[in-house]
Amino acid sequence: MTSPANAPASTARSDWIDVAKGLGILLVVYGHVARGLMNGGVTMDRTWFTTVDSAIYAFHMPLFFLLSGWFFLGSMTRRGPRDYLATRVATVLYPYVLWSLLQGGIELLMSRYTSNPLQLSAVLALGWAPRAQFWFLYALFLISVIALLMCWRHPRAGVAALTVTGALLLAVQQRDWPMPAALVASHLMYFAIGAWLGSRALNPSTVSRLAIAGVLIGACALAALMSQPPVAVAWPKLLKLAGATLGVSAAAWLAIQLATSTRTRPVGATLAALGRASMAIFLAHILVASGVRIVLIKGLGLTSPPIHLIAGLVLGTLLPWALWRAVQGRAGMALFELPKAWRQRLAGSPAARPGRPVAAG
Repeated sequence: MTSPANAPASTARSDWIDVAKGLGILLVVYGHVARGLMNGGVTMDRTWFTTVDSAIYAFHMPLFFLLSGWFFLGSMTRRGPRDYLATRVATVLYPYVLWSLLQGGIELLMSRYTSNPLQLSAVLALGWAPRAQFWFLYALFLISVIALLMCWRHPRAGVAALTVTGALLLAVQQRDWPMPAALVASHLMYFAIGAWLGSRALNPSTVSRLAIAGVLIGACALAALMSQPPVAVAWPKLLKLAGATLGVSAAAWLAIQLATSTRTRPVGATLAALGRASMAIFLAHILVASGVRIVLIKGLGLTSPPIHLIAGLVLGTLLPWALWRAVQGRAGMALFELPKAWRQRLAGSPAARPGRPVAAG
C-alpha cells in the first residue's frame, strides 16, 4: 500500500496493480465505515451488514499483502538489502508509528464522547499490540524484514522457501499465539505468492488467465467446504483460504479488465489514482469517517445508514486523497513517509553524509 510518489522511473508499476489497490482501498474504507456505524449504534440491516462484511474481510487484506509482495524481489535486488530496509522503515514503519500515536491521541481526546473510552496504555502498546487499521502496517513491516532475511542472498530460492514457510505457518497457527506471530502467520503466504508472481515478469493477459483459474478454484473449494459441516479442525482455515483465493483472483481479474479495456479506461484511471494514494487514504480515513459520523449524528441529527455509508465512503476516500495530492513535493509529505534526507541516512547514501548536499524530499 506504499505510495510510489518518490519512486524512480525504473520502478514504474503496472496500471492494473494500481487499479487493484484502488478497488481494495474502497473496500477498506467501506468496511470501516460500516463497522463504525454498527459500533456507534446506527441501526443497519444486520443480514446485509454481515453478508457484505464477511465478503469484504474474506479477501481485501490478503489482496493488499499479495500486491505489496509483487515488487519485492525487483526492489530488493535493485536497491540492495540496506536501501530496501531503509525504504520499508520510511514508508511502512514510520507512518505506522506516527499515525498510531496521532489517531490514538485524537481518540483519547474524544473518549468522553464514545461508548468505549480508549486507554493510554493501548496507544503506547504499539510495539507489540497494533491498534485499529494499523495492524496491516505492523504486519507488513515484520513480513518485509522476514522476506529480506530469507531472500537477500538467494532471491528466487528464498521466495520459494518463503512461500512454503507461509503455508506451514498458516496451517499450524493457533488462536493463542502472540499478536505479532499471529499476524505474520496469517498473511506471510500472500506476500510470498505476490513476490513469486511478481518475479516472473508476467504480462497482464497471463495474470488474467491465472486470475480466472484462481476464481474457479476458489469458488469450487468454497462451495465444497460450505456443503460440509465444520467437523475438521482445519475447516475454518480452509474456508478462509478458499474465500481469499476467490476474492483476490476476482479482484485481480477485474482490475486488469478496468486497466486494459478502452471502454472502462476512465473508471480504471480513477481507481488507479486512488490506488497510488492508497497509503494516505488508509492512514487518514478512520479519522475522517469518524468525524463525518459525529457531524451527521450530533450536528445534523441524521441516522440514516445510506447517508452515513455514502458520506463516510466518499469523504473518507476523497479528503485523504486531496491531502496527499496537496502535499506532493512539500514538507507535508512527512505525514505519510519519512523525509528523503532521513531515508538516505538510514540507507547509508553518500548524499546524506556530512558535508554533502541532500536533495529536497
